[in-house]
Amino acid sequence: MNALQPLRVLRDKLLGLGQTTHRLEKLDLRLNQLTGQLDDMTIQLRAADQRGAQAQDQIAAMQADISRLPQQQNVALDVLANRIAADTRELFGRHANLFHARPPRASTQRRTDANVIERIAFLVHSKELLNHYSCIWDLMPKGSFDVLLHGEGELPQAADLARWDCGVAPTQAVLDEGKAYRYLVSNHPVSDFGEPLIKRLAETNIRFMYAAGKSRWNLSRWNQLYDIILCFGPYHAINFSHACDAAIVQMGYPRFDRYFNDVVDREALARAQGCDPAKPTVVWLPTQGALTSLGHFDAEISALTSRYNVIVKVHPLTPVAEPDRIDKLRQLNFTRIISNSEDNLPLYQLADYMLFDYGGPPMAGIYADKRMVLLNVPGAADDALTGDDSPDVSIRKQLINVTAEEGALASLLSDDAVWSTQQHARRTLRSLYFAPHYGFSAQVAAQALLNLDKLLPDRSTTW
Repeated sequence: MNALQPLRVLRDKLLGLGQTTHRLEKLDLRLNQLTGQLDDMTIQLRAADQRGAQAQDQIAAMQADISRLPQQQNVALDVLANRIAADTRELFGRHANLFHARPPRASTQRRTDANVIERIAFLVHSKELLNHYSCIWDLMPKGSFDVLLHGEGELPQAADLARWDCGVAPTQAVLDEGKAYRYLVSNHPVSDFGEPLIKRLAETNIRFMYAAGKSRWNLSRWNQLYDIILCFGPYHAINFSHACDAAIVQMGYPRFDRYFNDVVDREALARAQGCDPAKPTVVWLPTQGALTSLGHFDAEISALTSRYNVIVKVHPLTPVAEPDRIDKLRQLNFTRIISNSEDNLPLYQLADYMLFDYGGPPMAGIYADKRMVLLNVPGAADDALTGDDSPDVSIRKQLINVTAEEGALASLLSDDAVWSTQQHARRTLRSLYFAPHYGFSAQVAAQALLNLDKLLPDRSTTW
């Protein structure tokens, strides 16, 4: 054996050990690098966990806020209801003297039974009233009532009344015969000067409300002439209980029963009204006289026809009292102008948006829960028919209203956020002004009329 061989073996072993040591050092360095990277990742994960925890806290806070929204909304609606109640109490104070001022009464002459017609009569002084009464007549036995026609305006013809098999007579014929009905239904006295017409025509008078606005007229002292009042809902029931001694029945809004019950073919309805079914529809229902929005908004509303079907139906008195306003409308571009006494109900069924000024139509819009814009007319709150506490004026505290100078209609109609906000106010107002007889108000009214003896069981029929 070579004497150097053991040394070579030892050298090789030492060299191998060195290489191993070098590899271990490299592995140790790599391990240190990996450890550092792991520490960095741990720090990042902890930061992510912290951000996640913060996000969870934010989500929890948002969920808490969302859970409080219904409560906050209810509080806001309670505030609105309380404000309305306060306005109503103030109304009682303002009208107390007016309510209790006695109107002229009929003569105290006793009628004999031979001169009393033992049935119900309806006083009709305008063909428009058929839109209000027909749904009631449909629920009464055929031939169980008479219709008394009064005045020289547009009145229904015999063909219009044929389906009810009712008696029809002019009021003057009844008076000339010295007759009177046991019960007479009317929407207002027609005349309350001297000896009131309704008191000459009947022993017991029933008022059938047909509009909820214009309180200086609607809540006038002539309500004292009535023994029974069929009104829309809580607001007017409370007011009438202060205004007179009549028995009060909250009937809802009978002519709108079909609004809730009909299955509407909107495309067919749009075509029947001369509209393009592919376009949304705006309906404008202006009142008559000093409170009308006619002449203030004509051009602005006409301009909406570039995007919408636009239908305008004027008040039944406008064509007679102010024909020039109709002529000016016809010079502009509208989808349809209606100036006759056809029923408004299909317009409420078709409308995507409705434009109102004053009187009954905006209140009906609340009942039907329609998207609406109220058109302001200068001096309306001081008008002899309204007052700032009249419902058609006071609802402007909660609902969108504009002046002609603003030119805001086009932008309002296209703003979805506006309608989401308005819906809560409309439904709160609806519960104040209307009994919730949605779809069966006519039944309530008809049953009241068929049970009048029970409403006034102790009322003497002598004068």
